[in-house]
Amino acid sequence: MVELFLHDEALTYAEEHTLERIVHEYSAHVPVPIRFGKGEETRELTDGSALWVKPKSAVTAEEYKEFYHHVATAWDEPALTLHYRAEGRQEYNVLLFVPRDKPFDLFDPSRKGRVKLYVRRVFITDEADILPAWLRFVRGVIDSEDLPLNMSREMLQKNPVIEAIAKGVTGRVLSELSKLAETDADLFQKVWSSFGAVIKEGLYEAPDRRDELFKVVRFKTTTSGDSWRSLADVVKDFKENQTAIYYALGEDEKQVLASPHLEGYAARGLEVLLLTDPVDAFWVRTALGFDGKPFKSVTQGEADLDAVKPIEEDKSEKPGAEVAGLVATLKEALKDDVADVRTSTRLATSPVCLVAADFGLDRMTEKLVARQEGKAALGKPVLELNAGHSLIKALAAKAAAGDTAAVTAAAPLLVGQARILDGEAPNDPAAFAASVALLLEKSLG
Repeated sequence: MVELFLHDEALTYAEEHTLERIVHEYSAHVPVPIRFGKGEETRELTDGSALWVKPKSAVTAEEYKEFYHHVATAWDEPALTLHYRAEGRQEYNVLLFVPRDKPFDLFDPSRKGRVKLYVRRVFITDEADILPAWLRFVRGVIDSEDLPLNMSREMLQKNPVIEAIAKGVTGRVLSELSKLAETDADLFQKVWSSFGAVIKEGLYEAPDRRDELFKVVRFKTTTSGDSWRSLADVVKDFKENQTAIYYALGEDEKQVLASPHLEGYAARGLEVLLLTDPVDAFWVRTALGFDGKPFKSVTQGEADLDAVKPIEEDKSEKPGAEVAGLVATLKEALKDDVADVRTSTRLATSPVCLVAADFGLDRMTEKLVARQEGKAALGKPVLELNAGHSLIKALAAKAAAGDTAAVTAAAPLLVGQARILDGEAPNDPAAFAASVALLLEKSLG
């Protein structure tokens, strides 16, 4: 018999509901039943069973569902249940669930996981970093046979057993997600819609897991409509002479699809990934590529689309000396605003667009970094011209006729228009509005 003496300030630990809560939280699954006695009356608090140590064949779907509701504090049905026992250098039991719906704390700034750690059925903590932050939506329990029961917070942070368990369980979760994508595409699409933005954090934070993650991640593209596409699907449908996986960054899908940068790619039937989650701007810069194909932004550097044939034959006249003269005039007029002026293959219907230089940051990444650092811009963009557009042709004719003043007056309007097409305001909105008003006045005079 063990007799406890309590300080006056700790008398709550003698209250029935407090004792019951502690037993359920820490010892609900120890391999002996626990009873509460009061006088001659006793009642059972736990029956000594633990669902995760039973073989899968001995657990019903209803039992899994009930336990998921308990451990996850959720009321949906799990999309995926992982129940297995690992044996070898480390022995542990795993019972994890992938929800269908987003938990309320999915985007909590702490990014903490909610997997409960047990040691030989005794609850230790739900704050151990067993699964990475990019799998924080997974719920359930992991029960180790090898860890000591007196684990401190410091021991949990740098423990080789915990690290080995984390590595094995993370790989298993990714493997099961990949299998789900192949066996039940509709259910996986629901999982991806709920947690895809979080899983993609792993592409940036866990470079060693990228090959596994690339089998799981899905994307909306310019040709996919409402469905999701894998990178393998995208590469399988490459056009002749296509050498890169193209992507476009933006704050939302509608904004990206309206971008003039996509016109030349659409004209050639090239599929472009629509990357609209904040983490996309970071992982895609550090990833070398997929299946030997590099990732290439549609808003950075030369488009290099000449090798891919347009869907419809381009019967427009090729740019001549007049356009070259316009380019030279605009370079001089805009030397303080842009890094370069050149003709473009990425434009089809719009007259102009702004792109980032060949090296450095993508246009969207530049904007994100500039916001974080409180700057207007990090570098000068490149102005690209659609040599086949009537506006550019008219300006080229002005340049060829020696009307440099007209071209110089139009130059800031071209940059302002390109910024508006990019979802930004002109550098000097008041001056831009005044120039447009003057232009309208002249055209109506």
